[in-house]
Amino acid sequence: MAQPAQFCTDQCDAFPVLRVSSAETFQSLSSLESDAVLWQRALPDAVQDWLDALPIDELPTGRYLLQPSEVAACLEQCFEAQGLSAHPAQSWLCNDAQRLADIVANLHGASTLRLRLEAVHDNACRKFHIDHVVARLICTYRGPGTQLSATGQEADAIETIGTGAPILLKGKLWPQSTGIELQHRSPPIEETGLSRLVLVLEPVRNDDEFGTSCDQRFIAN
Repeated sequence: MAQPAQFCTDQCDAFPVLRVSSAETFQSLSSLESDAVLWQRALPDAVQDWLDALPIDELPTGRYLLQPSEVAACLEQCFEAQGLSAHPAQSWLCNDAQRLADIVANLHGASTLRLRLEAVHDNACRKFHIDHVVARLICTYRGPGTQLSATGQEADAIETIGTGAPILLKGKLWPQSTGIELQHRSPPIEETGLSRLVLVLEPVRNDDEFGTSCDQRFIAN
């Protein structure tokens, strides 16, 4: 099966990314000059095997505005809506997303988060960009992860983040955001037979608490 382009030059070491190996140090974005913090980890084999075995049309999707404490329950409902029976790997993923949500909420004391869970099998969001948000966390639970590049770097200086590795990125609305260089995009996977399951979390500003027409208010069953 064809694989998407995944390559990196030595210039990737010069990307403004702090690379950490634990949850404790993953929350340090606010006190650093780095444009992002990357938690370098892999998913447990049992979780990865379970996710990879799911048919594409059974991958859950949804866009919600919710309280940080509601993230695990929201994902559980997303899986239930797809007709998936409870599974230990599913519980691990929901609890992991909850832990990531707590980190995002603590970043600026956010009382509301925007959650997006997407099943991707095309070249969506294929251009490198910096998001018009305060900060955004992206974790790809299945398939190739987000790709990074930076302004001023050579065109082939691209890094593909590993599956299961969360990255917390500063956006254009980050305080004193001038000078942010790190850009990201979804990896182009159209016609490769690959699919991705991507979780995106971001704090919601007070003047944006009602979200967009695509966002639903999460209501627990």
